[in-house]
Formats: sequence, structure tokens, C-alpha cells
Amino acid sequence: MSMWDAIASRGTEVTFAAGDVLLRHGDLGRHCYAIREGLVLVTATSSQGSTVVLGRRGPGSVLGELAALEGAPRSATVRATTDVTAIVLQANDLEDLLREEPELAIAEVRRLSRQLRALTERYAMRSEELRTRLASLLVTHAVETDDPVFRSTREELAGWIGATREATIRALRDLENQGSISLRRGAVEIVDEDQLRSFG
Repeated sequence: MSMWDAIASRGTEVTFAAGDVLLRHGDLGRHCYAIREGLVLVTATSSQGSTVVLGRRGPGSVLGELAALEGAPRSATVRATTDVTAIVLQANDLEDLLREEPELAIAEVRRLSRQLRALTERYAMRSEELRTRLASLLVTHAVETDDPVFRSTREELAGWIGATREATIRALRDLENQGSISLRRGAVEIVDEDQLRSFG
């Protein structure tokens, strides 16, 4: 049984409309969610006040479990980007679950370790040139999802790579002018992956 299955079997189904906030940065963690349908965006606020995109999550994802277990303030905000159906589980029920199913606790540690590794790699990438960071993000997304189209607003994309919206737009236009990508409204499509890899 996966963590998602365990939460789904004990929790309560809830729904959110696109734009609703599931978890808010700074709020005390008293519950977690398992996403059944829909997509959410996970963001944090930097010390300079800018929004940093930590990731997208969809069906099968578990969110908010760390703060729920610690009873600590949320470290990120989670907002629905589409209509979302989720399972909510209260913190005390989550603790009971992990005590009763120790193999789930081990699996959860492994999952969190993978997430931490991915975040570490992203922050290491931020020391690179903007165009390189952008190319790396687009290629990685295409490989992981088997989809050459990265769907995101320009603001969200800037948050992904740790840049301003204006600088991100300039880098996108540069890559488009060189024939690597095609810009759409709310999306970026890879046209020449080999060329894009040469930048990333």
C-alpha cells in the first residue's frame, strides 16, 4: 500500500476550484492532502519577497505531511491551477497511520529524500546563466513527462528558474529566435531539443 492509498482509505474527500489555496505559507500544519484529480502549484516566498516555484503536483501526490507531523507552520503555499479533488487527513490520523504501518514511514522518507535531492539540484542550477537554467528546465520537463510543451505563465516560469519576469521573457525570445522553442500563450514548446540541450 502506498502513502497515497493509505491516506485515501482513511481521509475525507474535498474539492477545490482553480485558484483556491489548499495550504498557505505560515499557517500551522494540522492536516495533509492526497491529490486524486487536478493540478496544484507549490510556491514559497524568498527573503526578498519574490515568489519561487517549488514544483507542480498532480494525482498521486501527497502534500503538507511534514508540517502536519511537526505541527509547524507551512513552509510553502499550494494553490489549485485546475479544479482539484483531494483527500484530507488530520495530523493525528497521519501519526497513527505511520505508527501502524512502519513500511509506509520508510517509503515516505525515501520519497522526501528524492524531493530534497531534486530541490538541491534546482538551487545548484541557479548559479548558472539564465539561458542555461531555462534550457535545462525545459529539457528536463520534456524528458520526465514525454511532452515537449511546458505549460506555465511567464511569471511561474520566472519562479521556476529564479529570475525576474522581464529577464525570463528576454531569454525565451532569445531561444525562440535561435529556433530552439516556440512561444505560445501560457506555454513554451520545444522545437529543436538537440539545440536546446547544447545550451543546457
